[in-house]
Amino acid sequence: MPLPKFDPLLQFRSPYNFELAGRNYHLVMDDGNEYSVRFLDGENLQWSENKGPYEWRRYECLKADADLYFAHVIVSTEAGKEVHHSLILDLAQDLVTLVITEEGLLAEADRLVRVTPVFGAIKYPGKPLTEKRHFFTDRMVGRRIFWQYSSGFGKLHIYFKPTLYRLPFVDTESFRRRYEAEKDPAEKERLKGFVDRFDRTKDTYPFCEEPCFHITINDRFNLFCFCEENETLADPEKAIGGGGIILLQDLDRLIQNGLGYSLGSYNMTTAYGREVFVPDEVESLDVPYDETKLKTIPCIYDIKF
Repeated sequence: MPLPKFDPLLQFRSPYNFELAGRNYHLVMDDGNEYSVRFLDGENLQWSENKGPYEWRRYECLKADADLYFAHVIVSTEAGKEVHHSLILDLAQDLVTLVITEEGLLAEADRLVRVTPVFGAIKYPGKPLTEKRHFFTDRMVGRRIFWQYSSGFGKLHIYFKPTLYRLPFVDTESFRRRYEAEKDPAEKERLKGFVDRFDRTKDTYPFCEEPCFHITINDRFNLFCFCEENETLADPEKAIGGGGIILLQDLDRLIQNGLGYSLGSYNMTTAYGREVFVPDEVESLDVPYDETKLKTIPCIYDIKF
């Protein structure tokens, strides 16, 4: 019997957390929607929107702090296009931030996902709804953190602007040399994909700047999200990119937990970071993209500082 495919991103992932089992929450969101969520056990919940019928859903949960949880829920599937909800449950402040990801809504490329963050609070019987909220922030601007997702995969994130982040240049020639020297057919085919994408997008890639947002959860935690929109649209075949991440970052310990997504595949992930203090050459370059046409994260046009 063949072994299941090993996902290296799962190698460092924190264990799933089951502490929400048996708890119920009434979520009142600033967009006018209300949700009732019943966590039945460590994997299943019942979900009701605006006092509608309850639906059974599966969920996954990672714990970030004593009273802070990241729960990922597949809410609905229509015509093969999934809608996912990521709940940041902040029980210490009675707050919630909901991040909605929707597939297949942008005509430019089916593989792109639209991301919408919504702020809200947790309502308890007999207790007034708090007026506090999580909020968009620019406090990460100017920082550089190298995040290690597994023993063989890591990325430097350059937090360039509140709504844009950058990746450093990729050494494309090293990929080409590895491809030419590789003997294993499977690995050679994988490396060929990188070489092909570099050749197709040589005028704009490997420089990479993508839409993002940062949300302050509390003094210690930050919520970060980006989408690979420019990378996808820079490819004439639109065959690369399309993914993104939603990560709850512990800025004291430099650990982040959350969700990575790409082409209908969603995986909970954990990464461990180290601060980088030396500027990267991409930080001095002019933006090669038209920032006014970005569509995967519409909220970036409403963020003001």
